[in-house]
Amino acid sequence: RERLHFPELSREEDLLQTLGSEMQRLLHLLDGLLDLSRYQSGLQELDLKQCDPAELIVQAAERFTHKATARQISLQVNAQQGLPLVCLDRVQLERVLDNLLGNALRHSQDGGQIRLQAHSQDERVFISVEDQGEGIAYSQQARIFEPFVQVGRRKGGAGLGLALCKEIIQLHGGHIRVNSSPGMGARFYLELPIQASTQGSV
Repeated sequence: RERLHFPELSREEDLLQTLGSEMQRLLHLLDGLLDLSRYQSGLQELDLKQCDPAELIVQAAERFTHKATARQISLQVNAQQGLPLVCLDRVQLERVLDNLLGNALRHSQDGGQIRLQAHSQDERVFISVEDQGEGIAYSQQARIFEPFVQVGRRKGGAGLGLALCKEIIQLHGGHIRVNSSPGMGARFYLELPIQASTQGSV
């Protein structure tokens, strides 16, 4: 690529750009497979620290504000007052939220709404991401967190994102679930213990 120079709109330049984008896609897929392998084999460790779940969802929404605004999608954030701090790996939880928000945007209609919410109950914190998209067929919901499974009409990626989300949340001693009806959107919610689990100790 560094040695070759073709006119901007030439066929050769177009082929080089296609090759470059496909290489990046394959690298992204390999990184996802390696990450999934580390989680499933128990090799991934967590950097556990006290985090504010309200701050997590506010900052997650901010990271997607530009994309949402471009499509006139409203990002609404609602956090319960006085949420307790949660012992978690911030980087990994941000990865989960980014994946859920990215999916919600991809499956939302222009002018729609996405809601991020957080509340606590019985020593656990619940974080949810809800969209108004096409929803998920009941027959697919049992498999949605399996590797390489993609659902809905607007597919993208390799189908590893939700599988990684599941592994990350389980490593924290929590659970991830989905509640959806076809044509009525989808609501993904995370259930996390306030105290660190023995699974996530480093």
